[in-house]
Amino acid sequence: MDLTSTLSKNWSVLFIRGLIAIIFGVITWFAPSASLSIMLLFFAGYFLFDGILRVWVAWNSKQNNPYWRWLLVGGVLSVFAGLVTLFAPNVTTILLLYYVAAWAIAIGAVEIFVALKLRAEISGEWLLIITGALSVLFGLYLIFNPSAGIHTLLWLVATYAVIFGALIVLFSLKLKKLAQRQ
Repeated sequence: MDLTSTLSKNWSVLFIRGLIAIIFGVITWFAPSASLSIMLLFFAGYFLFDGILRVWVAWNSKQNNPYWRWLLVGGVLSVFAGLVTLFAPNVTTILLLYYVAAWAIAIGAVEIFVALKLRAEISGEWLLIITGALSVLFGLYLIFNPSAGIHTLLWLVATYAVIFGALIVLFSLKLKKLAQRQ
């Protein structure tokens, strides 16, 4: 069975996936605080689950795994991150925001540097300089306006989810037509 027939026979799974993304995006637009709380609960649950599994694997493999201590450290760190996320969600939110801000500033600086190096070899390098400057400005915006930055990130995630979901729904409907012809 090829990929096309597999996808077309399972078009409804993609359709549901797209609808869930759209619903998530719309809810995030209209209730960003609730969406953030739910996301943080999922993060906390994942970190705790991951950490407990790592600790369990480390403990059970210590007889024949020379690296079991590293697994144990990773597990303890994941459990700690889960507990911090669960009991101090604001700390996790701010750390995530600053992580994204630092990434945006670093990427922007690299893009500007690369554009300046390419200046002698290509024309239009100013597009990369503008992209880099926008990244740096976005990172600085997040750092100096953390509350607004969190809402901006949520809005961007929501917009992405709605667009992604709509495209998946449209693709699934094309697959449905294909399945009906087979």
